[in-house]
Amino acid sequence: MLIAIAQLNYTIGDIQGNATKILQVIGDQKNKVDLIVFTELALTGYYPQDLIFSNPVWQAEEAALAEICKATENSRAAVVIGCVTKNPFAGKPFQNSIKVFTSGAESFCYSKKLLPTYNIFEEARHFSPGQQQGVWLFKGYKLGFLICEDGWGQAEHNLYASHPVNELKGQGLDLIISVNASPSNLGKQKQRRQVFKDVALTCNAPVIYSNQVGGNDEIVFDGASFAVNKYGEMVGMMASFEEAIGILEYDKEEGAAPRKGQFTKAEGFGHSEISIEPRLMVNQAMLGLRDYVDKLGFPGVVVGSSGGIDSAVTLALAAGALGPERVKAITMPSKYSSAGSVDDSVKLCQNLGIELFTRPIKDDFDVAVREFEVAFGEVPSGLTQENIQARVRGRVLMEYSNHTGYLVLSTGNKSEMAVGYATLYGDMNGGLNLLGDMYKCDVYAVARWFNNAYPEMQIPIEIIDKAPSAELAPGQADTDSLPPYEILDAILRIYIESDLLSEEERNLYLETLKATSDATIKRVCRMIDRAEFKRRQAPPIIRMQRRSFGIGRHLPIVAKYPDINKLSDLSLMLR
Repeated sequence: MLIAIAQLNYTIGDIQGNATKILQVIGDQKNKVDLIVFTELALTGYYPQDLIFSNPVWQAEEAALAEICKATENSRAAVVIGCVTKNPFAGKPFQNSIKVFTSGAESFCYSKKLLPTYNIFEEARHFSPGQQQGVWLFKGYKLGFLICEDGWGQAEHNLYASHPVNELKGQGLDLIISVNASPSNLGKQKQRRQVFKDVALTCNAPVIYSNQVGGNDEIVFDGASFAVNKYGEMVGMMASFEEAIGILEYDKEEGAAPRKGQFTKAEGFGHSEISIEPRLMVNQAMLGLRDYVDKLGFPGVVVGSSGGIDSAVTLALAAGALGPERVKAITMPSKYSSAGSVDDSVKLCQNLGIELFTRPIKDDFDVAVREFEVAFGEVPSGLTQENIQARVRGRVLMEYSNHTGYLVLSTGNKSEMAVGYATLYGDMNGGLNLLGDMYKCDVYAVARWFNNAYPEMQIPIEIIDKAPSAELAPGQADTDSLPPYEILDAILRIYIESDLLSEEERNLYLETLKATSDATIKRVCRMIDRAEFKRRQAPPIIRMQRRSFGIGRHLPIVAKYPDINKLSDLSLMLR
């Protein structure tokens, strides 16, 4: 049996556009293979949220399903497609389902049984769980079906009362097909492999894992579809972060027992290497930005170029994602800006091929300080003056955006966003943030990896090596307000992602912090808690880590948070 895996990039709510992509693949493959497998919620895109309740969306999906069904007339191939279906039972009105079409008719339907409601997921808000078994006979093969979380039930054993994988165990399946919309984050590819290795071993059957690709708001899907044999051994993985069609040949009679039932061909499954962290972050940021800009129809992006590492990495990623001709930079020197920062911005933009504008803000700043004193009878405080500069810069970027239609990218990293080291309506201005889920140490790792991977687009070493500074006051350095970033990042990782860390990671971060004072730990944790109101007003952040700010971490603004006074208190977060 020949099986085509369609790893495509969908746009949420663009039912007809998504259907056109799907129908193109069916037209190309319908007489070449026996089964064409698309991914979870392929027609609506993942995740449609309350668009599901829109009658026009629902009607468009019904019309698209009818087109897809008709496309299988006189076709060798059956089609497996993820879609929304109406719930025939009591509960929420819809189900997250797959339909199988053969010869112009619906042959099988299966609905997802496990509906995740943790981290970034909220499927129980819209769907009811399925009740039927995911087993279908096709051309003499007994196929088992899972929809994404169904395969993770055993890994997330404390969350669910039932395990769809166990229901498939002992069914004598020839092959399991899992259709997915699995968002990418650091460590996810390795985790998927282990989970579905366990599925194969539990069911004594090979597994095909089909995943979509592309950026939808903060979430990025990496594709990386793969297949494992019944021993859980990797057959191969499709490309990450790009659309692809993979072809697998499976023969249940191939070879002598116990090796019978093997994949005998795997075209387009040659990429078996798991992405290292900096490469994954670069590819994820680029794809997330490209899809955000293109799906929304922006002509390009504009970034405030300070000569620092964060704006430099943002510009480099933007140039790599969109091409330098669609990226603009504005340097906005103030009375406190060093000549080196301006020079570094010039060199950076020359290296990247980006047009750089210079818009000094000294006069704007002086006017603002003077008018403040006239209005309120006193000179603005030092902090107020620092924030005035940031807000003037934010205003200039928004003026350019209004004039040209270019999207402003904010440049704050996760370390700064965590502790509130950012100015509302200033450097937090923007429509998207590429670095907001990269800790500061990640940003440096990404810069170095980018320079190795893109020798024609270099971030100047002077930017990478200079001490971090917002340059809002004479001689200012980040370490005036924050601990060194390797210390800060270790505290943040424990405080924000404690329950998701491996034992090895826990030990590493605790070892990093063993000489850190209790006062520092207490102060940082309090800064994290107090900055929640700022994060709530931040632009969308491309998700990278296992727990991201925004959709991945829901906390109240007005609350009394637990006291973290010393390292032993912080270490309790790991349990």
